[in-house]
Order: sequence, then structure tokens, then C-alpha cells
Amino acid sequence: TFLALYRFLPTKKNKRRYEVDAEIKAMLRDIICKKQKAMQNGESGNGDLLGLLLQCKEEKGNEMTIEDVIEECKLFYFAGQETTANWLTWTLIVLSMHPDWQEKARQEVLRICGKTAPDVEILNRLKIVSMNMLLTDFFCNTHT
Repeated sequence: TFLALYRFLPTKKNKRRYEVDAEIKAMLRDIICKKQKAMQNGESGNGDLLGLLLQCKEEKGNEMTIEDVIEECKLFYFAGQETTANWLTWTLIVLSMHPDWQEKARQEVLRICGKTAPDVEILNRLKIVSMNMLLTDFFCNTHT
């Protein structure tokens, strides 16, 4: 049908889509190249997703290409982004349903972070916020 072929027409939107896709692929190729060099030099192992994908690609009998690795990286990134967005939305909904916990979490963030942006180390010290997120995760997984 015409609608299926529409994505191949050189419209302004399609051109931008191709540009963004090419930019993402170039960035991923650069990351993959750096990871491959690090793995060859023994500086980095396969303890992460990219390392596992590259190790799988190098196995005999596997026909996985760099393009396949790029597509897998894109898939995990965008799927993870959507999952995180949904989880944060549910966290905000649950906190709005329990204003007392919302206030406790707010006070904890202000006490620990002050006016600085939180980093991973600070996030690990947020006990009430972490507990709320775990409870939200539990709530969403048992009630959906």
C-alpha cells in the first residue's frame, strides 16, 4: 500500500529521520570501536551488554554483524528509555496518592542533596526515595 511506501519518500520528515538514524549509528560505531580496542588490549571485558554482544559476534558459526550489534544497542536503549519513563510515571502517581511519603522523600532529597544535582553516589544514600521506587516497582508488577 501507499502508506507502507510513504516512509521511503524524500519528505522533509523522512530526511530528518534518516539523518538522526545515521548520527545514532555513527555514535554507536564509535563506541563499539572503542570497546573492541579495549577488549583486544585486555582493558575491558564482557561484563556489560556491549561486551557480551561483541563476544557473541566473534564466536565461530555466528553470523552477527556490526550492524546487528548496532540494532541490538538501539533496541535496548529505546526499550529501556520507555520502561524507565513508565516506572518514573508510576512512582510519581503513587507518591501523589500518598502525600505523607511524598513530603518525606522531598525532605530527604533536600537534606542530602541540598542545591546540588544528585549523582550515583548521592542517589544510593536516598533511602526513602529508594524504598518508594522499590514499592512502586512491586506495585506495578503485581497489579498490572
